[in-house]
Amino acid sequence: MSRRHFRWSAVLLLMSACATSPRPASGEGSGKAVAQNVRSVPDTRALRFLSPSELMKRIEASPVQYRIHELETLKGIAPEQLVDFVWPHGPEPLDFPRVALAADGTRVVRSAEFDPRALALISQAEPHYRAKRYAEAEKLYVQALAKEPDNYLATLNLGDVALFTGDPKTALTRYEQATRINPDDHRSYFFRATALGHLGRFGEARDMYAWALTLRPEHPYVTEAITANADTLGVQLQPRVLRPRALARQESDGVSVHVDAESAWFVYGLCKAFWLGEEGHREEMTGERTYHPTNIEELECLSLLGAVYEQFREEGKMRDPALDRFLSIVEAGYGSELILYEVLARQAPHVALTLEPKDREKLHQYVLRYVIPLEAGSGSETVSR
Repeated sequence: MSRRHFRWSAVLLLMSACATSPRPASGEGSGKAVAQNVRSVPDTRALRFLSPSELMKRIEASPVQYRIHELETLKGIAPEQLVDFVWPHGPEPLDFPRVALAADGTRVVRSAEFDPRALALISQAEPHYRAKRYAEAEKLYVQALAKEPDNYLATLNLGDVALFTGDPKTALTRYEQATRINPDDHRSYFFRATALGHLGRFGEARDMYAWALTLRPEHPYVTEAITANADTLGVQLQPRVLRPRALARQESDGVSVHVDAESAWFVYGLCKAFWLGEEGHREEMTGERTYHPTNIEELECLSLLGAVYEQFREEGKMRDPALDRFLSIVEAGYGSELILYEVLARQAPHVALTLEPKDREKLHQYVLRYVIPLEAGSGSETVSR
């Protein structure tokens, strides 16, 4: 590996795409930061990533013991489960997230606060709602709004009452009001998609599904609804792009890395092992010697993956459709959004909420283009705003 000459277009494109990569969510919930296990630096342009040959030289010269094993030696982990070990889920998301500005101007995610009197009325309505006594439930939701006009839970529930009593137009109006009250909770967008589907406005429904996934990437009940309505919407939910074929683990006497030696993912595994093993490299890149998952680590390791795969592909050594998609997304300028959607949002579930409006919109466009694209001939790409 160290004697090969690698082209660096993939690395440079990924670094450029992520030059203004967002800070992970600075959130609060039950006294703990929502994104406490994801650290970042505000700007990656000042960083210099290692090349494949430099990575190998540093590993060879390191006093840390690096043990390389074939991926097949992993016990009890199926290939499709690797993503949960390489990028494990972080803290549980807040039930009702809402963004606020901190004193220093940063966007923080906190639990929405509600008037206890309004919440009590919503709780009283719940048995009626579940029993489909919608008129009784509606009265209590209206009373809750009288106590707290900006209670978006009551507004959403009133939308549900309208939807399930056969009035999707009124339901949509109520869901839209809930979005105006709290634009940071994915639920109102998801419910709007449902109402729009009932009204036959499928292009707009797709757009609302995309917004729901922008705020809560890969949320299972959103993706399940999209799959169930794929033919009507004219879309095909796309599989994950990043499906790791390497796993690094800290051991008591060094670092072990399980890799598929025939795949370009081997360099990603070595990079992850290097981040685990080398305090100096972590300090150089992030300013901290203690290990924390960071977007900088992922940028460096995925850049190496892209560069090596690009070289392998040009040499005719391998073709991987998923990595082909990876490179095409990077080349289109959506590398930062891909990493945020498929990696960082697993570790910090509300990371997308702290994006500035223009960055949220770009992530939304990523979802439309690469997660739920229109099938050929299904209609125009034009969506409602």
